[in-house]
Amino acid sequence: MPVSMQHSVNLLPRLYGDKPFYKNMDKYIAAQISCLWDYHVKHDLAQVSQNASQHLTEWAGERIIERATNKDPEAIIDMAIRYLGGCGTMRQSAEGALYVLDSLLDPNCDRDRYMGYLAPPAILAQAHSCAANAHFIKLTASAVQVADMLVDERRFQRPQTAQANSGDPALAYLILAVQHANESARLGLVSPIVLKVGLTARETGANLGVDMAQMGRSRYMRHLWRAVTARLEEIYDEERKKQKKVEDNPDGYACAAEGCGIRSEERAALRACAGRCPRDLKPHYCSKECQTKDWSRHKAVCKAGSAGKAPIITDKANALTFFQLVEEEDEENNVDAMAECVDKVDAASASKTDTVARTYPDAPPGLTRIIDIPGPNAPWESIQISSNTLEPEAMKALRENISKLTANDAAS
Repeated sequence: MPVSMQHSVNLLPRLYGDKPFYKNMDKYIAAQISCLWDYHVKHDLAQVSQNASQHLTEWAGERIIERATNKDPEAIIDMAIRYLGGCGTMRQSAEGALYVLDSLLDPNCDRDRYMGYLAPPAILAQAHSCAANAHFIKLTASAVQVADMLVDERRFQRPQTAQANSGDPALAYLILAVQHANESARLGLVSPIVLKVGLTARETGANLGVDMAQMGRSRYMRHLWRAVTARLEEIYDEERKKQKKVEDNPDGYACAAEGCGIRSEERAALRACAGRCPRDLKPHYCSKECQTKDWSRHKAVCKAGSAGKAPIITDKANALTFFQLVEEEDEENNVDAMAECVDKVDAASASKTDTVARTYPDAPPGLTRIIDIPGPNAPWESIQISSNTLEPEAMKALRENISKLTANDAAS
């Protein structure tokens, strides 16, 4: 087993009295949180840090390797986390993490190493989550990180890695990350990295033109897609709780941009965002300028759970094959139960530019818009101006000019 663990301490102040802060312990903790617990878990970082310091002190590298050699599945998970965080190793090494995880996940690895049959489902779920993280690191690696990865790949000589590098590595790493994330979800662990992988697959599929509303039928990511869909619905439900109901308010159709003030008695005078947000959560705007201004707020809903820029896939034919849906006779019984939930998610591809510039048509003529202007003698009162001809920007300019004149009169 070409594995070695160091045990160095940063020359930093002691953490919480007598507990040392080991080199890259913050990344070790981040890897734990990303891979080992459900994404709903709220962590007391002070307590997690103390526990990590105590654990690393008690179980130095040599001792954790000894436990792994004696077929302790929890020791394998711990070694993988150390590699993922670069704590107790020469550097962060996704390949090193995958090498030790083979002991739990690859029955074809060295017979003396394999111990997957000894691990309970909860440990196997954590192992798959860690493997998903390792492949995601490789998928998103910078040029400098790729150079280090190549050194580690030559060191560990994993057959799976050699096979992945023979085609489009980005697609291969994405597929491997998705498969491990899906298996983690199937075993009951939806960790933060599982969701991140699922959301990245969602963005990638949307960019390739895949009908993501049907991904509940995917052979490769059915369980993962269920987790992604559930998370999106959580985000949407949180937003619904924040928004006030306006159905009974005659002046409730207001431009969503903060500080705009344009409203109407007819919703058709405003235009809805045409992005992926649910219909009942679509904000309405008086102009493209207001839509642009509001994007930083609305993005959290319109691109809920966005995992960042999707990877560039060059082998599009094989990518589409990977996303291909299974036939009905191959589906599991839970697909019908997924349909209603999946239909709630509009996964059409949309970017900031698309949402602002491409999806906002002009409001139809003849509809009345309303704006309030502070009263000249009583600023807490207002003058209501309505127009079915003035553009929103002209109405706001009128408000600003009248407000300036009022302020000048008051000063004189």
